[in-house]
Amino acid sequence: MVVYPKLVASAYATIRTLRDVLGCRLPIEIWFRPDEMRRSPEGLEPLKNLSRTGQLTFQEINDPKAVRFNAKIYALYHSMFDQVLFLDADNVPVRDPTYLFETPEFKKTGAVFWPDYWHPDHTIFFINADSLVWQLLDMPYVDMFEQESGQVLVDRKRHAAPLELVRFYGFHEPNYFGRMKLAWGDKDMFRFAWLKLNVPFHMIQTPPSVAGIMFGDSFCGMTMVQQDTDGEVLFLHRNQMKLTGENRTDLSSELKNSTDEYPDPAMWSNLVSFRNTSARSDYVIQANTDHRFSKQRRCFGRQFPDKSAHFYSRAVEDLSFAGIETHLRRFAMEAATKFTNKTLN
Repeated sequence: MVVYPKLVASAYATIRTLRDVLGCRLPIEIWFRPDEMRRSPEGLEPLKNLSRTGQLTFQEINDPKAVRFNAKIYALYHSMFDQVLFLDADNVPVRDPTYLFETPEFKKTGAVFWPDYWHPDHTIFFINADSLVWQLLDMPYVDMFEQESGQVLVDRKRHAAPLELVRFYGFHEPNYFGRMKLAWGDKDMFRFAWLKLNVPFHMIQTPPSVAGIMFGDSFCGMTMVQQDTDGEVLFLHRNQMKLTGENRTDLSSELKNSTDEYPDPAMWSNLVSFRNTSARSDYVIQANTDHRFSKQRRCFGRQFPDKSAHFYSRAVEDLSFAGIETHLRRFAMEAATKFTNKTLN
C-alpha cells in the first residue's frame, strides 16, 4: 500500500477494516515518500498508531523517479514479501482476502490480475487493434479487457522477470507509454510485461461492477467493484471520491444531509452489475456528470440501469457487506481526528 497525505484517511480506514472488521492478520507494508509526507509533518501519525495491531511496517521510497504511478511499481518490486497482494489505499476488501493466496488460479499461475471497465470494443484509452502500443511492445495485438491495478496479486519469486520488465516500462526514459498516450499510468504495465514474456497469469473473468448512489432512477457510480475468482464481490475501490474524514465543500446540500455524524457522505446505496448472459460487446460503461457533484467528478456505470437489458441493480443494504461503508466513514473520521489532535498538541 502506497500513501501520501491525501490518502492517509483512506489507508487508515482500509487497515482498520481489514484488522478490526474482517479479522485479516496478513502483514502489511505501508510505502511512502518522505518528501511528500514532509508537507504534512504529522501525517503518518494515525497510521503509526495502528502499529499496535502488529505486523505493520513502514517503508520509505527515496528513488526520485518513483513518483505517482511509479510508486506502486517501486513498492511491488522492493517488497520484503515473496507473495504480495498490493492494494491501493482507497481500495477495501469486503472479506478477509487471505484466501486468495490459496486459490487454484493463484497456485497455478502465481499472478492474478483484475479487469478495468474498458475493452477493445469500448475503451477511453484506445487500447485496441489499431493502437500503436503493440508496435511499441513489438508483439501482436491481444484481444482482452484492459487491466485495473487497484489490486495486484503476485508471487514475486516466480515472476521476477516480468516484474523487472514492469520496472523497465515504468522507469525507462523517455517513457513512450506516457509521451504518446498509449497507456495510462501503471494500470496495464503488468499484463503487458506478462504477455510480452509469454508468462501465464489469471485475469478475473467477471467484469467490474459499480457501487454508487441512486437519485430516483438515475445512478451515479463512484466506486469500482471487483470480484474474486468465483465471481463474488471482494474489492470496493473508492477511486472517484476518496475518504477524508472531514467536512467537504464540494458536495451539494442533498449529499451533505447525512443521518449520522460522519462527515464523508454515504455513497453506496446500489450495486450495478453486468449480466453474465450478455456478450462482452454489451459491457459498455458510461461516464456522465451529475449536478450534485463538481464538474471535475464523473459518474460511472449505467445512468439508468433499470432500463438496460445487460445490467441490473441491487440495493447494497440487501448484500452481505451492507455495513462496511459505515465502518470506513467512521474510521476515516477517526484518522482525521487523531491527526488534528496531534497537530494541536
